Amino acid sequence: MKCEYCLEVRGLTARYGEIVAIKDVSFFLEKGKFYTIVGPNGGGKSTLVKTIVGIIDDYEGEIKIFGKSRDEYIRERLIGYVPQMSGMRKFPIKVIDVVLMGLFRDKGFRFKPKHYSKAMRTLESLGLDGFESRLIHELSGGQRQRVMIARAIVSDPEILIMDEPTVGLDSESQAKFYSLVREFKESGMTVIVVTHDVGFVSEYSDGILCINKKLVVHATDVSELPERFFTKLYGYGVKTVLHHHKE
Repeated sequence: MKCEYCLEVRGLTARYGEIVAIKDVSFFLEKGKFYTIVGPNGGGKSTLVKTIVGIIDDYEGEIKIFGKSRDEYIRERLIGYVPQMSGMRKFPIKVIDVVLMGLFRDKGFRFKPKHYSKAMRTLESLGLDGFESRLIHELSGGQRQRVMIARAIVSDPEILIMDEPTVGLDSESQAKFYSLVREFKESGMTVIVVTHDVGFVSEYSDGILCINKKLVVHATDVSELPERFFTKLYGYGVKTVLHHHKE
């Protein structure tokens, strides 16, 4: 039976020890669309995506991916995940090895020539051919980000999740990133991006999740959202485009 949703989250509560990071979050996302997750710092956005991709296991509730439980799906397929830019910028590892990490599944995994060929094709598709032997810390912010995206998509994921992917990028690198998002969506991939870039939300999103410990708004289309909403969510006024929201 064909699954109606690519991602179903029901009553999700996630913790760090005794600290509740998100509480009773529920939503459903459709295949082949682009969604953004917004909210204040400390509101639980990163916790939400880390729980979905399997990094966080201390949670209650239900996560289904294409009709399967989270753990069952992850055993069979990899979810494309681009974390926030981190200390890897100073880590002495080659670009090709970073991308190959996206094909790693278990301790017994051994890379074969076909894996290297796949990694090289993925780098080429992102305009990074010739960079495979460079060290990751030698690259610019935009180049590093594309390497991390290559790592995330080398396994041909059905879902790609990116956490604050434009932070620290110059305007040219951000424009290239936005173009990539359109290409991924047009290929049929479901893309989920955590972002503070409200202009990005208004221009590109098919839907938006507003998270502040709980799901404040889940909108399915783009229209006017009252400024008072973002004042409440962020503590200051922001203008964006959104509609059909529900409490």
